[in-house]
Amino acid sequence: MAIVFGTDFSEHAAVAALAAAALARRTGEVLHLAHVVEYGSSGGSASLLEAVRREATARLEQQAQELRRREVSVTPHLLDGAPDEVLVELASQVHASLIVLSHHGQRAPRWRIGSVADQVVQSARCPVLVLKAPQPIESWARGERSLRLLLGLNFSGPSDAAVAWVRRLRTLGPCEVMAAHHFWGADAHARYGMPPSPSTDVTPEAEQALRRDLTARLGAMPGSGSVWVHLEPGLGRPSESLVQLARKEAVDLVVVGTHQRSGTSKWWHGSVSQNVLHHSPSSVLCVPVSAAVTRTIPHVRRVLAPTDLSELGSTGVRHAYALAPAGGTVYLLHVLPPPQGSASVASGYALPEPTSSQERAEREQLLAELRALIPPEATARGITTRVEIITGRKVSEAICQAAERLDCDVICLATHGRSGLTRALAGSVAQEVLLHGTRPMFIVRPSQDA
Repeated sequence: MAIVFGTDFSEHAAVAALAAAALARRTGEVLHLAHVVEYGSSGGSASLLEAVRREATARLEQQAQELRRREVSVTPHLLDGAPDEVLVELASQVHASLIVLSHHGQRAPRWRIGSVADQVVQSARCPVLVLKAPQPIESWARGERSLRLLLGLNFSGPSDAAVAWVRRLRTLGPCEVMAAHHFWGADAHARYGMPPSPSTDVTPEAEQALRRDLTARLGAMPGSGSVWVHLEPGLGRPSESLVQLARKEAVDLVVVGTHQRSGTSKWWHGSVSQNVLHHSPSSVLCVPVSAAVTRTIPHVRRVLAPTDLSELGSTGVRHAYALAPAGGTVYLLHVLPPPQGSASVASGYALPEPTSSQERAEREQLLAELRALIPPEATARGITTRVEIITGRKVSEAICQAAERLDCDVICLATHGRSGLTRALAGSVAQEVLLHGTRPMFIVRPSQDA
């Protein structure tokens, strides 16, 4: 593996090169020091181009020698072309783990933030570190201090890749990690199927569920230094929230994942990484989803088993218990339509307490039927069962919300039923859960003679 650093021999690049060298020494990687002679920089004259190349070669070797005195293996490269394209290609050729750029970059316009850095971030297959304040990064890499780090955290693949890189950074040295999540209160309540509060943007229950799931997303963090989740509710953009936090907390580095969107997709969805890159006062590490460096085997602990109490639904429940490990939990879920007169109630909420003897009897009957589905050997295998009866105008949405609220690892779903929930699943619910849910699914098909 290697680190690629692009230099234009400016004062800013010289300072940033020291940080890149310190990182290379810390990781034990080769530092590839690259200077790109951009097309047209000599005015088209062959003699002038040759003079530019001679001067660049001498300065490149001089800078390489200065960095080698810091006990770093340095390989210089004098290259021609568009700087962003050339640097990405070099990183691919040397299997670079990181591309490092100075904030100001090459004096040519293409090297300014908003041009070369943007293009490199959009196309590189490895993380890109843009150094705005190199000294803290250098001091940390030399083992002289802890790194104050702000991590943009959400429920996306790029965020997972960024988390994986934060783990790697913590193996190299102590890092104080603030994992920040910006969210809208209405979205949080909808995610978990929780009723909103008229007096606050987000209820404690929704905030607790968010913190639980985001903490799980972080996983076990190696190394030393505190790690905590910071929740930031509001209607603004996540990038603006991250930039404000970076200023307020005076962090050394902001780490964000990137979808590497382009064209209309970038215009429509926006780019958190690009906005943070432009406006953050701190150095920024942009991590593409392809740069995830760890692959872990997921653990199945909690299984959601939706059922309409039909024969096929019972088959799905049995498979749910087959998936659950010893010490695991199966949630038996039954979805009912909202009570009459509750037009404003959204999907996924718990049923209100029964007020009449008939309603209480019907509720007890439902609970008894659900508990009757529990296989006798479940207790012997150490599997716990919890019964959930909820209301939902849209069954697929209620299932997804229950899976999020209960933090289930997999949804075990039967299809092709003939009544209630299973009839809906036969039409579109299974597909909708598959398309819109975030949890893995296990589909149980009926037997051939069903």
